[in-house]
Amino acid sequence: MEKIEVIKSKFLMNMFDQNTYVVSNKKEAIIVDAGAELEDVLKVTENKKVLAVLMTHLHFDHIWNLDKYLEQFSCPVYIVSGHEKKFENGELNCSNIVRINLTKNIKKEQIKYYENHLKIGSFNIDVFFTPGHSADSVCLLIGDTLFSGDTVFADGIGRTDLYDSSNNQMADSLEKIKAINYKNLCSGHYENSTKEKIDKLINYYL
Repeated sequence: MEKIEVIKSKFLMNMFDQNTYVVSNKKEAIIVDAGAELEDVLKVTENKKVLAVLMTHLHFDHIWNLDKYLEQFSCPVYIVSGHEKKFENGELNCSNIVRINLTKNIKKEQIKYYENHLKIGSFNIDVFFTPGHSADSVCLLIGDTLFSGDTVFADGIGRTDLYDSSNNQMADSLEKIKAINYKNLCSGHYENSTKEKIDKLINYYL
């Protein structure tokens, strides 16, 4: 059974409270999102082989330390195809909102693209494409836990007033999340939740 550990980001005086997750299974690990400091991630991944970094989307607070992870672990990063320019453009990754033109030099050979299902080492991952907060948003089902990124949180849903956001797509994605069979929800910010609570929350927004 997978073990999940959350690491809170520390950049910009912790104002974004971004969650980075390390999912481990014996001696293997995968990382979901990349906001946390590398030194904190290393403490959790000690004696484990990191197989991949999985991005829920490419907003700046989620890619903040991605280049450091990839250099340290020499592993691939999974993203939605067609959104690579967000690594290089502060408007596209929304870092211009905080007056930072964040860019990341990610090697092409380290980029892999999501399919509906991934098998990475001992991990089986179901991928659900959930645009709305951003066009490249995904939710990742690993075991009975759904990693929702910024699509839905314990007490709300992601913003839809950003570059390539969409209210209509968000509504469709919330309906899709309701149909997913999971037990626990780990979101991109704040606290975790359960399917029962998230279904009630989604009904409120729909």
